[in-house]
Amino acid sequence: MGPSPKLIASLRNLCDEGQSQRLEDLSLDDSEVGPASTQQKQANYESRLDQTIQELREMVREQEAALEKLRTISRGPPLTQSSDQEIHLNQLHAIKSAFTSLTAEQPFIPPPDSPLAILLALRHNRQLVSKTSASIKSVQSQLSRAQSRLQTEESSLSDARLMTQGLETRIENLRAAQTERANKTSSQVARDLLRDLQRRKSNYERETKRLVKAFNGFIDEHLAAMLAAEELGGPVVGGLVEVEDLTLQAGFSQHGKAKKIKSSVSEDKRQRRIDEIWGRKGGDMDTDHGGRSEKEVAGAEMRALTEKLLNASSSASSGSSGAYVVLERDSAAARFLVRAKVAQFHPRDAMRLRLIDFGRDLDEY
Repeated sequence: MGPSPKLIASLRNLCDEGQSQRLEDLSLDDSEVGPASTQQKQANYESRLDQTIQELREMVREQEAALEKLRTISRGPPLTQSSDQEIHLNQLHAIKSAFTSLTAEQPFIPPPDSPLAILLALRHNRQLVSKTSASIKSVQSQLSRAQSRLQTEESSLSDARLMTQGLETRIENLRAAQTERANKTSSQVARDLLRDLQRRKSNYERETKRLVKAFNGFIDEHLAAMLAAEELGGPVVGGLVEVEDLTLQAGFSQHGKAKKIKSSVSEDKRQRRIDEIWGRKGGDMDTDHGGRSEKEVAGAEMRALTEKLLNASSSASSGSSGAYVVLERDSAAARFLVRAKVAQFHPRDAMRLRLIDFGRDLDEY
């Protein structure tokens, strides 16, 4: 049984590694060379390295020669199993003899002072470092994914705990209410329900008054002046945040720019302009402006329109056309409610307006 090509390739690699190690050692700067003893050790090391390289090359030549000799004098056993029992038995004997001879043969062991062991250890360390670096990158990627998943799971766990806590509190309250109700008579339960209804009604009325007060304050302080500016030909609501009374008196140009403020504006002219924009009907208190300013008239129109929309929405049945309010004109107040997504025009009539019912589904419109 001769040497394998794999063994010869391994020996050649060792020779190449030894040669490269020798070149690395010889490339050291003169400044890195120590005293005479260090130089002597360096020379001895290089001598042993050269000798080892020469021995390895000699072993390669010997193994190659032995392999070539075996190829010329013998033919390798067939690799496939023969159907003939006698031939198959001879194959088994040949394989057994090969393994027996290889087992008895002593492996090549370099001498103690040979640098071959260092070269083998160096190659092993390089392979180990390369595999460790690849493993570190893989572990870092897995760690990043695990941390991200951990954060997601912790967030889900926190939400689940909050939901569990809320459900447990709700269950306890329901059980307590059920126990309390079971210990009361029907008249006591009715009185409790009536008191609870009255309490909720009082809270509703109080909250309604607070909201109406806040709504009126928003109109008087901010919205009324911007609505009046839009009616007078100025920018739309929100385009001019701060609108002074003098600016409303002076009016706006055809391009929406504020006119120069004059020293005095005729009150009759101002009232005629208000009547032309907002209208005036004899005997109608809602449209009799009575010397009010543009800001006050715009605010009153906004309140009146909102009240009409609320009354129509509360009195109309679900899906009824009675929820629409017929507009007398295309006002800035109506356009503002539509832009604010509070109201909507009729699909086929822009002079009809209704509030958006936020409690209904979109497909019900």
